[in-house]
Amino acid sequence: MELGTFMIRFGKHCSVRKGLVGALDEAHRLGCEAVQIFTRSPRMWKMSLLSAADAGIFVRRRRELGIRPLVVHTPYLPNLASSQNKLYAISVASLKEDLKICEKIAADYFVIHPGSYSLDAAPELGIANIVRAVNASLTAVPGTTRVLFENVAGGGRRLGSTFAELARMIKGIRQKERIGVCLDTAHALGAGYDLSTPAGIDAMLKEFDEQIGLDRLFIMHCNDSLVPRGSHKDRHQSLGKGYVGSRGFEYLIGRLKYRVAAGILETPQDIPGADARNLAMLFKWRAKPARSRR
Repeated sequence: MELGTFMIRFGKHCSVRKGLVGALDEAHRLGCEAVQIFTRSPRMWKMSLLSAADAGIFVRRRRELGIRPLVVHTPYLPNLASSQNKLYAISVASLKEDLKICEKIAADYFVIHPGSYSLDAAPELGIANIVRAVNASLTAVPGTTRVLFENVAGGGRRLGSTFAELARMIKGIRQKERIGVCLDTAHALGAGYDLSTPAGIDAMLKEFDEQIGLDRLFIMHCNDSLVPRGSHKDRHQSLGKGYVGSRGFEYLIGRLKYRVAAGILETPQDIPGADARNLAMLFKWRAKPARSRR
């Protein structure tokens, strides 16, 4: 799809506690245009089998509701950068199984965390492990779901906090047409990028374009940050109430609304109506004309 022929669609991460179709119904009830889901509990390895019939019901229901794109998020336990043989093996197996489900339910995007390199290893070995895992999974599971590396806040041995690291991962992927990036705004701020000012956002997007290419940015996780820039911590906050702020989000959405397929909320549900409030802010910012730096 060429630049300018579509506009960013907004949604949120919805629970599958009431089943996959239940997540769609929640998204529809809130007025979401897009949706993100887990395929299972994010803190468990075990995966329930998904029948072809159930997958078909989900696909038809999503088509009826007009919810698109569909984003699937990886669970928290896999670590594709690990040099520990057992953990690495089950992490790769998990990636393949999730990717199979993505194809079954016609998911557009599958967001994965790169992982953390092992204590006795080097960052480059962790990146090599990630590349090997993704290449093996894409070969084992042919299809159209695009795998997206999500940037992280950094700290410790976590990989993917800089665009240069993400670029090294992407460089090693053989099926380039099936790879991309999901930009998490809270994580980017935590990693040290300035998303609170137009000048900072321009600089961040320039670096992203130089290192990766903006044509590889497909999804944005729209999260404000409870902790300041450079904290290397992952603490999400409701939109406009954190260190990104309303000014930052308004400008960023203005810059990206004709480039990114969807913006997904992963914000706290700390007060009644929090999701509706955050969605309303995203729709408001999208409706405003893009403004020059100020």
